Amino acid sequence: MKFIFLSMLFFVITSATLAQQKIKVGYISKVPVAFKNCGALYSYDPIALQKKKYILLTDFQNQGLISINGRITKLQLTGSNTSGKINTSTYNGDGYTIILNYHTVTQTNKYDLEAGSISISKNDQVVTFKIHGQSACDGSKQEGNSK
Repeated sequence: MKFIFLSMLFFVITSATLAQQKIKVGYISKVPVAFKNCGALYSYDPIALQKKKYILLTDFQNQGLISINGRITKLQLTGSNTSGKINTSTYNGDGYTIILNYHTVTQTNKYDLEAGSISISKNDQVVTFKIHGQSACDGSKQEGNSK
């Protein structure tokens, strides 16, 4: 009887702790080739971006990756639109909704520098912060293309 009570208590405490776990975004240590060759890489600020410390990766094939609470979460683009100079992309994965709002700050012949914000939500939890990114596409290295 005591064992059953302790087991139930452990389950309730564990469930409550998991339900209240805050959304914490971490760095993605390994960037898959598909994202390097054709996609966008985002970080908290320009310095972290220069140091290749990325928090969100998106490709031009409607996929994305983000590290939340120590786990890499695969994302699927579910919507996008443009209003003036602001682009909005919505991704979903593992119960999370990620809304990316950004605009192009600078364009070069190699890549675009972008700035904006990201909002991550799951259930009743929401975190929002500013982001900086760069996007580029080397068509010769895209899947299905070869020189």
